[in-house]
Amino acid sequence: MPATPCHPADLIAAVEAAMPAWRSARHRLPIVISGSSDWVLECARSLADNDTLWIGPDAPAGQRSLTFGRARESLGGECGQLVFNALEGIDPDALGAAAGLPRGGGRMLWLTPPLDDWPQRADPELARITPYPLSYRDAGNAFVQRMADCLQAEPRIWRIAEGRPLPPPPRPLPDDSASPLADDEGCRTADQCKAVDQILAVARGRPRRPLVLRSDRGRGKSSALGIAAARVLAAGLGDVLVTAPRRAAVEPLFEQAARQAGISATNDGDVRCGDNRLRFVPPDVLIDQSPQARLLLIDEAAALPAGMLESLFHRYPRVVFSTTEHGYEGTGRGFAIRFAALLDRLAVSVRRLTLTTPIRWAPDDPLEALVDRFLLLDADPAPDEAIDATTTADIRPVPPAELIADERRLAELFGLLVTAHYRTTPRDLRQMLDVPASTVWEGRSNGHVLATALTQDEGGLPPDLAEAVFAGERRVRGHLLPQTMATHAGEPRWTGLRGRRIQRIAVHPAARRAGLGTRIVRGITERAAEDGLDFLGVSFGVETDLLNFWLAQGLTPLHLGQHRDHSSGRQSLVMARGLNARGQLAIDHSARRFQTRLPVLAAGPLRTTDPRLLAGLLDTPTDVPVAPPPADWAQIEACALRRHPIDAALPALRTFLSVALGSSEVRTRVDEQQRALLVARFLQLREMLDLAAGFGLDGRPAIDRQCRRSLRHVLAALEPGDARGGDRRIRQ
Repeated sequence: MPATPCHPADLIAAVEAAMPAWRSARHRLPIVISGSSDWVLECARSLADNDTLWIGPDAPAGQRSLTFGRARESLGGECGQLVFNALEGIDPDALGAAAGLPRGGGRMLWLTPPLDDWPQRADPELARITPYPLSYRDAGNAFVQRMADCLQAEPRIWRIAEGRPLPPPPRPLPDDSASPLADDEGCRTADQCKAVDQILAVARGRPRRPLVLRSDRGRGKSSALGIAAARVLAAGLGDVLVTAPRRAAVEPLFEQAARQAGISATNDGDVRCGDNRLRFVPPDVLIDQSPQARLLLIDEAAALPAGMLESLFHRYPRVVFSTTEHGYEGTGRGFAIRFAALLDRLAVSVRRLTLTTPIRWAPDDPLEALVDRFLLLDADPAPDEAIDATTTADIRPVPPAELIADERRLAELFGLLVTAHYRTTPRDLRQMLDVPASTVWEGRSNGHVLATALTQDEGGLPPDLAEAVFAGERRVRGHLLPQTMATHAGEPRWTGLRGRRIQRIAVHPAARRAGLGTRIVRGITERAAEDGLDFLGVSFGVETDLLNFWLAQGLTPLHLGQHRDHSSGRQSLVMARGLNARGQLAIDHSARRFQTRLPVLAAGPLRTTDPRLLAGLLDTPTDVPVAPPPADWAQIEACALRRHPIDAALPALRTFLSVALGSSEVRTRVDEQQRALLVARFLQLREMLDLAAGFGLDGRPAIDRQCRRSLRHVLAALEPGDARGGDRRIRQ
């Protein structure tokens, strides 16, 4: 007689019977419930209780729930049961954010269509990342195919399917696999005790000796910060400041500090102990106002731009940088590689500690391993010793099907992106596998990924839509570079051009300086030209090394954003190169216009931009004359060579330097610091206090002396006869 298919009513007793063993082992049980929407939802609703958090649509009335878009708000919390509804689509970022919520001994219900059929279904969630005019129905299915394969292959998942008998639940590892937890004045593991001791050593110690504290999720990092903060307050060492990308992310820290101190937080959320207090201050406010404190704790430091972290380090002598190593935002390893080298240069010494023992659940938790695997949260590049930068790497585009068929290759490639870029999230993994008009490139040798790049085709909008985009009345998904050029640079022709934008590019740290970045860009450029596209472009948070790299690839600066990018903390620069006559004509026009507008914008929306950056971007076209009137030229020479009042010559100096600082002679023969000072003083019109602090000068007399000296170097770089000539054209 055939076995009876599972009925939703059977689940309650079966799940309750299975859970004691999982609670004893402190592991979390993944349960996949697959089938028709009505049946799956009935099963999930029958299991929902007061300790359940529902992520996604169709939550029961009165149930605690969050949409995919708000799943990030759950970070820092916990629950006994998590329901993740993937029946009508899946948001990888929501899954990554929520998967850490179930506590040890809890469970996660994964609601899916039949696993065999799931990859063939269109996913409306792809509409968020599918570029116009394509729809989510045009997208690929590699991401869901890989996820379905993982869910069917993992032995420690309880798979419950409509129309099939209820299988027995998987067994957790034996109880003795769980590490014993010790309670030492609030610390629950030896890792936590070490972390608290190290934080206190920073608070008590000499300045400029920071601590970098890293861990995966669930290791008690935030609690360690809270315990240490309470002890600093109790010892009367002074105030403690906490900063992070969001106030909600550090709630567990404040709760732990309040418990440790045996007090309640005040109405404003602060924790007070005697005359001292623990309080949260947003990172931009810390930089602008610099409130005083004994210790600064920066939680989720990897989610803050490196430039912002550097500013905070300069302002606060005792700092702890804390971050998640393999978090769903994938920023921890990029932080470790990119910021660590800078910190080593700035600090007297750097303490480092990594927490490895989980607290919310026992080691070898099946849910953690499962989510890490299919979201690649634990992906790393190939080990350094496996990389031979002297070999010739095969540079080519890679089909998604080829990547998901080779798990190690996919992990190396994605791990490389994570280490090279801030804010690489699981959604980026789905984009590279499924989004139409996206291409993954790789440089591979001896079975390992040495370099990778992601590209997206953009532009070619119809005239009526292009006009609406230029007018600011429409914004279409994708097409970042053409829309930026039309809307923010005032160049409507760009929406009609067709191009390929390099979204990400990364070279293995052990293979850098071997020309791989140049080779992969060359391969992308050649293919784009063969495809008949008009331009190759990039948009990135600008810094000197990146600017120099793209200049070396033949790209031209076309637009500098007026506001700092949220992810990089830097202003976004658009650069491009023409691939045909049409594209080159547009680039020549936009480049000339950019150079004309840059000195004007310097005194307005770009006034706070790094003057060294602006000095590096100035590039005067060959047919632009200096041609100052004789009276202006007399003032300029008198400022440089004698003691003529500088402010009296300000109009003449601004006009002259707007052109002269971008000439090839001046860029070659006058050093960056001198050019940057002239940009800051005469083009940006910065305040004297700002100039003194930024250039290490002692007051206005010293600033004026250095400006005259720098101006003399500019004049010396230009041939005197040419510089006076009315038809003088600066040579390139």
